[in-house]
Amino acid sequence: MRTLNTSIRICSGSEMKELDLFAESEFGLDPQILMENAGNGAAELLLEKYPRAGIDTEILVFAGKGNNAGDAFVVARRLLCQNRKVRVFHLQRGELYTGATRKNFEILQKLKTKMTLLETSANLEAFFQSTIGPFTIVDGILGTGLKGDLGGIFYDSVEMINRLNCPQVIALDIPSGVSGDTGKIHGTSIMATLTVSFGFPKLGHFLPPGAVRRGELHNVDISLPPKFASQGSKYLLTPGPLSKLLQDRDRYGHKNSFGHTLLIGGSPGRVGAIVMAARACHKMGTGLVTVSSWEEVMMPLMYKLPSETMAVPIHLQGPEHSKYRQGIPHYSCLIVGPGLGTKPEAKQLLQELLMVYPGPMVLDADALNLIGEHRMHELLLKRKNPVVLTPHMGEMARLLDRSKESVQEDPVGAVREAVQKTHATVVLKGAATLIGSTSEVMYLNHYPNDGMATAGSGDVLAGMIGGLLGQKMPTSEATLLGIYLHSLAGDFAAQQRGHRSMTANDIIENIGNAFQKIGNVEVSTRLL
Repeated sequence: MRTLNTSIRICSGSEMKELDLFAESEFGLDPQILMENAGNGAAELLLEKYPRAGIDTEILVFAGKGNNAGDAFVVARRLLCQNRKVRVFHLQRGELYTGATRKNFEILQKLKTKMTLLETSANLEAFFQSTIGPFTIVDGILGTGLKGDLGGIFYDSVEMINRLNCPQVIALDIPSGVSGDTGKIHGTSIMATLTVSFGFPKLGHFLPPGAVRRGELHNVDISLPPKFASQGSKYLLTPGPLSKLLQDRDRYGHKNSFGHTLLIGGSPGRVGAIVMAARACHKMGTGLVTVSSWEEVMMPLMYKLPSETMAVPIHLQGPEHSKYRQGIPHYSCLIVGPGLGTKPEAKQLLQELLMVYPGPMVLDADALNLIGEHRMHELLLKRKNPVVLTPHMGEMARLLDRSKESVQEDPVGAVREAVQKTHATVVLKGAATLIGSTSEVMYLNHYPNDGMATAGSGDVLAGMIGGLLGQKMPTSEATLLGIYLHSLAGDFAAQQRGHRSMTANDIIENIGNAFQKIGNVEVSTRLL
């Protein structure tokens, strides 16, 4: 999977620490410069979002340990220099700070800043009991290097801040208590209304449950060398580079010019899944679409399919089997799994398809369950042609023979393991969708929309990716573009129907709107 130009790099906490050290050792960027840029950028964003902060409110800056505390001290100084009302609570004795953090602490002392050491919660409780606010909170308690659950004064401070229900809570780099690597909440965490990340956003900004705690997310440039942006292994999907993947269509082309995709699925009581996948496939611009299903459901299936869709029954026995099998290689892409079922015949069918079909495949739903149940990973490894797997958390757990909880705790590791076992492009679906491949470059699509947590949404995505693959689009590009268009279509559906009322069919009906929108790119410091 190639790196899309101008995509936004995402870092783990340890990666960001390494970049800071490398910037100093190789480029001479003193930590004081990086800290100053981070604090200045955060202060500017704070005043941009809350222009009356420190005038109508008192700004309470909480500083914990390490560089995150140093960033907080810079924010406090920058705001003081603009005549804003600022008070600093530091959770560590001044003499224990080191380096650039110590220097910025001492500058605040010389400026006669209102500063209070919090060794226990008593001082903070007394302050909140004697002062009614309103407040603007700056959270610089703990950054991305968090290890273990919060305790003592750190836990107490976070809990007391949250109890204020303050409408202006700015987290520096990441809300304290949220893991920068996994999004896990360590005991408790700040509930921020605005998070300002430094250098590059972190994984924990996008992964649940921590992503819920960050509020609006902006990223601040701290003057790291430009090449750092293209040297990562994880990137955020953004519309700019994706819009460039849209292929020009031949205005003089005919239906055979744009591929012929075969969708295989549906079973008694579950034909809706393959129908939705087929409808989505049509909307992607595929020239021809055929659906194949079990003979016992062909009649109800035909009633539900769009009139332009062709249909053929699955044949696994007798002379018709040979004809059915010989016809498979002529399709430009296969989508297998929506509503297919997991009966023995389904296993036989999937095994044959993996062995005989020479083109790209999208495996979803029951196809994934069959692979996990019957350990078909070796068949995937032997394939010379592309495969895209689209599991949700539960399907990924079955695919890897792991617990769902272990996948949720380490989704990045789960995607990497699935890629290793299958050599496929793996799409782990969710509010934060992760996409990995053998190239080791991983993408994250973060477009949270609870309305898309609805039956059939995944079937629609399979149809969309397969529709692009059927038009001969490269696997990585078809996968990334299909995922992002799916999110955009879901956003349009939510606007029209509301998050509670939208359905998978509403997503399909908005695929055209998604295609139209993706070319309109806005440049902003805001990520989401």
